[in-house]
Amino acid sequence: MWKCPKCKEECEDTFDSCWSCGTGRDGAPSTEPFPEKKETVSSQASRPKGGRHSLASRYTDSYLVARTVTAFGSIVKKIAGALGGGIIVMGLVAGSQSAILAVGGIVLGVIVAIPIYILGVLVAAQGQILKATLDTAVNSSPLLSKDEMRQIMSLD
Repeated sequence: MWKCPKCKEECEDTFDSCWSCGTGRDGAPSTEPFPEKKETVSSQASRPKGGRHSLASRYTDSYLVARTVTAFGSIVKKIAGALGGGIIVMGLVAGSQSAILAVGGIVLGVIVAIPIYILGVLVAAQGQILKATLDTAVNSSPLLSKDEMRQIMSLD
C-alpha cells in the first residue's frame, strides 16, 4: 500500500496512480482525464443510463438478491421445523393407542425435517456468501466514493 501525495488516500501497490484523484505515485498529475468532483448516488438519480449510476444500481440489485436468498433459506428452515413437528405430533396422537406408532411418528418427523432443514441452511449460507462477496467488491471498487459505498451496503 502507498499513500497518495495529493489526497492522502490509501492505494494498492499494483496501481501507479491514485484511484481517487489520479495523481501518480511520484506526485505527478495523471495523464488521463480524471473527474475532480465525485458525484453521489442521489445526485446521479436524474442521470441517464450508464456510468456510475448503473454500477450503483447493479450493486443495489445484487444486495437485494442476496437478502432474498438468505430470507428464502430462513423460510425453508422454518418449514422444516413445522413439517417435522407436525408429523411428530400426529405420530404422538396416533401413538396414544400404540407405542410403536408414537415412536414411528417421531422417527418419521425427524427423518423428514433434518434434510429440509439442512437445505435451508445451505440456501441461507449461499445468500450470506453472496453478501460477503458483494461487500468485498463494493469496498474495493475505485469507482465508488465512501458515501456511495455506505449507501449501497445500506449502512446509512
